[in-house]
Amino acid sequence: MTETVESLPKVKGAPEGAIRRKNQTLILRAAAQEFVKHGFKGTSIQAIADRVALPKANILYYFKSKTGLYKALLADIIEMWNQGFSDDNGAKAPADVIGNYIREKMRYSRSHPMESKIFAMEIIQGAPVVRDILERPMIGWSKDKSNVIQRWVEQGSLPAIEPLYLLFMIWGSTQFYADFDTEIALLKSRPLSDSEFYEAQEFNVTMILKGLDLI
Repeated sequence: MTETVESLPKVKGAPEGAIRRKNQTLILRAAAQEFVKHGFKGTSIQAIADRVALPKANILYYFKSKTGLYKALLADIIEMWNQGFSDDNGAKAPADVIGNYIREKMRYSRSHPMESKIFAMEIIQGAPVVRDILERPMIGWSKDKSNVIQRWVEQGSLPAIEPLYLLFMIWGSTQFYADFDTEIALLKSRPLSDSEFYEAQEFNVTMILKGLDLI
């Protein structure tokens, strides 16, 4: 099923920014469907354009190239993941910050499984396409949040831990529900229901907070 994107030129009377955001969102959604099925090399701009019933030239108007579109998709993934541990979280209680971060990552796994899989495939391959846009932001964000966690350790709010190991644990346990949802469905004979997913989410929160002596 294709979703219609506003064709260029712009619609008279419609806010340019609103149309751009709508079009880009639909294009990114179509791109995720193609990239998750065929990978970067196997995906074509034409296939993405066909999904949204849009001329190929219009895709290129927004994203310039397949690489530009792929990078935009993965940049959106990183930004959305990182929002769960925002800049003001350092002033809040560790249990609240960490619990909220786990819940947000789990919710993203539920709502954007394709994007999570695309990121995983790119990283497994050594980030050949997007290392230039991912490396510095990922390192910077991880150092910043590690510093927040380390301050909690020094204040006695957390036991003596390696901050990065905690982040690795959260990433692995939350993204599993997106990257390996097929395995979960095989073991359960069906996908997780919403109530089961919520149960899994709270299980992750409880186990990690207990391990940190926060509950």
